[in-house]
Amino acid sequence: MRFSPFLLHCFRILPWIALAHLAPAQDTLQLTDLSFWKKANAANWQIAGNAHAALDQDDKMTLSKGTGVLVNLPTKKDRANLQSTRAFGDVDVSFDFMMASHSNSGFYLQGRYEVQLLDSWGIQTPTFGDCGGIYARRRWNPQEELFDGVAPRKNACLAPGLWQHLEISFQAPRFDAAGKKTANARLLRVVLNGTIIHENLELTGPTGGPIDEHEVPTGPFMIQGDHGPVAFRNFSIKDRQGKPVTFQPFAYKVVYGQFRAPEDLEGQKTALEGTTEKLSWEVAKRDNEYAITFTGQIQVEQAGKHHFILENSGHSSLKINGKELLPDAWTHWNNQRTAAVDLPTGNNTLSLTIYKMDNWLEPYLGLWIEGPNAPASALHSSSSILGVAASDPILMDAAEPKVFRSFMDIKPPRGAKKRIVHAIQVGDPARLHYTYDLDNGAVAQIWKGDFLDVSPMWDDRGDGSSRPRGSLLSFDDVPVVVLKTDLFNLKASEYEPVAHFHPQGYDLDLDGRPTFRYKMDDLEVEDQLRVVDQKYFSRALMFHNVPVNTAYVCRLALGKSIEKLDKQTYAIDGQHYYLKLPAGLKPVIEQSGGLSALYVPVTGRVEYFMMW
Repeated sequence: MRFSPFLLHCFRILPWIALAHLAPAQDTLQLTDLSFWKKANAANWQIAGNAHAALDQDDKMTLSKGTGVLVNLPTKKDRANLQSTRAFGDVDVSFDFMMASHSNSGFYLQGRYEVQLLDSWGIQTPTFGDCGGIYARRRWNPQEELFDGVAPRKNACLAPGLWQHLEISFQAPRFDAAGKKTANARLLRVVLNGTIIHENLELTGPTGGPIDEHEVPTGPFMIQGDHGPVAFRNFSIKDRQGKPVTFQPFAYKVVYGQFRAPEDLEGQKTALEGTTEKLSWEVAKRDNEYAITFTGQIQVEQAGKHHFILENSGHSSLKINGKELLPDAWTHWNNQRTAAVDLPTGNNTLSLTIYKMDNWLEPYLGLWIEGPNAPASALHSSSSILGVAASDPILMDAAEPKVFRSFMDIKPPRGAKKRIVHAIQVGDPARLHYTYDLDNGAVAQIWKGDFLDVSPMWDDRGDGSSRPRGSLLSFDDVPVVVLKTDLFNLKASEYEPVAHFHPQGYDLDLDGRPTFRYKMDDLEVEDQLRVVDQKYFSRALMFHNVPVNTAYVCRLALGKSIEKLDKQTYAIDGQHYYLKLPAGLKPVIEQSGGLSALYVPVTGRVEYFMMW
């Protein structure tokens, strides 16, 4: 459907992702001890160096000695929940967590609003009880009745034993001076493994299992400890209870004409001037060939680091207290410019200049400021960021096997972002998909969830690319079949075709799933990915014309670490994903330059399983 201007405004009201990257955490828990948490009756909680959980053993988690990881190992006797010693109101919190197979837990904001943590690997249609769900409220009428639970938009849950990442932005309930609740709590944004699963979600009251049913302005974090093993690390907490930046009306001056550089504005006759309550390109009274300079005061409540986020169509520059913070530069409306500066309390002078000369570019202006411990303030009017008319998203699903050719922009774990120009996107009804690079025989990324957003390819002039619509796992875009001497070569396909590589296209089976073919010199390769149990991929490589004593090997994985968990299972890149090998295959692990490589000899057939 086409988004209404109001909905577009809701989506654009705050640049959440940029803020999450810009704002340093107020607290980064070191987890060297349990001092952040109340210790009473919590013998099931402990600090460890790492945790491990097997795919095929329910409710089983083992630990290694050290610090940095918080672990719950409940017993029949010890199964207490864990509460923080500090109370929070508005807060952003993020952490990594690991579920044992079949395990169940939950993270409570203010001890009252639960985000469910569960082993939901492979669930096709998640409910409120699955990982990332907002657990239901309870009432007795006269029997227990569950209501108001909210399922995650998508199942972004990873396999048990893998580290997963959760980000939560929470707004506490509001109360008047008499203590009467005037607004419900909200989950402004919840992101699981890079996928948005909740946004601007109203919480009508405490969910099941709270510390009590009475809502309050502040309350502790609580982690459920009575259901199964779970581990946590990398807690970051940003307290948002500070007062946001405020501002006075801005003076503005408008000039008309063709301007390509800041010096072109010098000596120009002012066409319009006045004051505006909020920043807006609309004061120009036209949508092109204008320049506007805004000046005004912002009031800082708490001294410290302040983050500025600017979005504009055309050129812009920003000065704070007479010093240049963002130099003159041209941007498209959806390219954010960011900067941070220490500001004192009281009035601070802001000067913003924008100018736009490109008729094809829709006018747009948004400026946000985030202060220490405070939410961001939008200095612009709502209408100023409605200048871009939202087009209908062009989405492609995979209700049946799909093979789709497009450019694909990827960000490998190692190396710079790149565009694959000969990419094949392969979709499956099991909601597991992948990108295949025809230039080198690499699987560049896999994802779970919806298939593709092809708007960048087909909307207006387009740029030929598509984008995954699910929870993404990226790989190094390098060949799987390599010369042994190139085992750690990450740049073989970065800018030019891989040496010795000759693509031969692909065939489709009766169900429409591809088998890719290529040659490495005279060595012929068939490369086939298939979904197993609607949970993971098998990858089978069939080799023909294999030379005696071939110099080629089959490189199964690269990573900073490759850990052997059992005879057949390996954890890659710090338990980021698994590779499982069939019995009889004898892989080798080698290290070089801070990287590990897992490889096997090239034989008639090599098959392995990619689990995440």
